[in-house]
Amino acid sequence: MPPKSLSKFINFIFITAFLASTLTGCWNRRELDTLGFVTALGVDRTGEDKIEITVHIAKPFAIARATEGSVSPEKSFWVVSSTGSTAFEAIRNLLLQSPRRPFYAHNRFIVIGEECARTGVKEILDLFARDGEARRLARVEVVKGATAKDFMQQVEFELERLPSEGGQGISRSVQEGLSAEPVDCTLNSFLQWLETEGVEPIAVRIDMVPKNPAAPSNVGHLLREQVKISSKHGGAAVFKGDKLVGWLDEKEMRGVNWVTGKVRSGILVIEQPNEKGKLVSLEILRAKSKLQPEVKNGEVLVTLRIDAEANLGEMQGTLDLVKYPQAWTEMERKMVEAIETEVMAAISKAKELNSDIFGFGAALNRRHPEEWDSLKDRWDLEFPRIDVKLEINAKLRRMGLVTRSSEPR
Repeated sequence: MPPKSLSKFINFIFITAFLASTLTGCWNRRELDTLGFVTALGVDRTGEDKIEITVHIAKPFAIARATEGSVSPEKSFWVVSSTGSTAFEAIRNLLLQSPRRPFYAHNRFIVIGEECARTGVKEILDLFARDGEARRLARVEVVKGATAKDFMQQVEFELERLPSEGGQGISRSVQEGLSAEPVDCTLNSFLQWLETEGVEPIAVRIDMVPKNPAAPSNVGHLLREQVKISSKHGGAAVFKGDKLVGWLDEKEMRGVNWVTGKVRSGILVIEQPNEKGKLVSLEILRAKSKLQPEVKNGEVLVTLRIDAEANLGEMQGTLDLVKYPQAWTEMERKMVEAIETEVMAAISKAKELNSDIFGFGAALNRRHPEEWDSLKDRWDLEFPRIDVKLEINAKLRRMGLVTRSSEPR
């Protein structure tokens, strides 16, 4: 073999041997039949200053039988809890009860009990921020007036076998803009709010709703006959730093969304212009907002402009918009008043809780960083005194397929 060809052959052998040494294979493989897929996770603090983790683990065999059309007497998920001095230890202690290793990449919800949220959540969420298996797309939710364990053990949905699927369906409606009242809060957005100056975190508020009080409790039962307790996702849990300080209802939460420009749809109810006691439903089409903070004579002034468009969706009573075109302008005026009422209700509640959930401080920091540097250390004193000036522009676009309401004969 010529020297040149021999040199090429030796180089080929060397490169092949080097590449083969880097192929590690499936040394850390995990087979599907050894994993328990966690679909929802709840966090509480116990009286012994321990952290309690409660998870839903899907039962693939029960789901498969139901999918194939046969009647499965088993619930499609297993509820199991464990405790530890830290969240990591509590999660690892689940291995002492579960025959399959809990796998968290498919977890969709981190549910926090109210008392736990009031003591602070930063240390608990640190695990999920660091761990590569848990995804930051999981939604952060707080249960009002209950523990996460109670929620995980009792709440189900009528149309879904897995509670996580029911919660995911509600979250999907929010993402698609079908409802403007709840907040769409992922773990990633919550952590970003925690780290950003001039804005406080909010999370999804959950209320447990009794459906069939006489039904037997589903705790520990395999057979699901009736849903005893379901849940309502609306409003928000308001934080100051990492501690829960209060709640917003649905209208107050939509007021926050008007301020932050996150209203994409929803129903706005106003009074009918020419008939007292009758109502009109407006379907919000789109909205946008613009914040302009400034400092005048040492006082913070925020000018908020909101532009909103809607369609006439429903009208009670009788009104012919062709004969009375001025009613169109009157409905736009009432739409402005309704938006202003929701915005001011949200601002009033935020000032009461002294939590800048709108990001007024962050907006001031972006536009006037020097003024923010002089105010940020006493923002807790300045925020409740902020003067907010509203400029609202509302437009009605279409009235549907009719020009007047039907009149009874």
